[in-house]
Formats: sequence, structure tokens, C-alpha cells
Amino acid sequence: MKSDYQLARFDYEYQDQLLERQFLQLQPT
Repeated sequence: MKSDYQLARFDYEYQDQLLERQFLQLQPT
């Protein structure tokens, strides 16, 4: 059973990956 800290940390990392992916899509290849 995950603690609230682990869930919040997982959610933070997930959001960070989404932002990074969106940012990379804006970059010219």
C-alpha cells in the first residue's frame, strides 16, 4: 500500500514527464 508521499511524488514525476514531452514537441527538429 503506497503512502500519500509516494503517490504525490509519482504524480509529480508523471506531470513533469508530460510537460517535458510537450516542450520537446515545440522544439524544431
